[in-house]
Amino acid sequence: MNKIASILIAALFAIVMLGGFIALLGGSILGGLMFLIGIPFAFPMSTSIVVLFFAVIIVRTVMEKRRQKREMQKYLKSSDD
Repeated sequence: MNKIASILIAALFAIVMLGGFIALLGGSILGGLMFLIGIPFAFPMSTSIVVLFFAVIIVRTVMEKRRQKREMQKYLKSSDD
């Protein structure tokens, strides 16, 4: 009887712990989303600068990849001749 009671108590405790962990994780995700949504409204100029910075990096990376691809195709095409 003691084994069954201890297993039931452990199972109940595990369910409570998992429920608390899920609530904490859900609250953290929700808080993080609210933070990300709220920052542009709190600091619009800083946010614009950060977005512009990352946009420039992304555009430069895409252009560099395209340039490398063109050079590689030109090299492969010239080696075929």
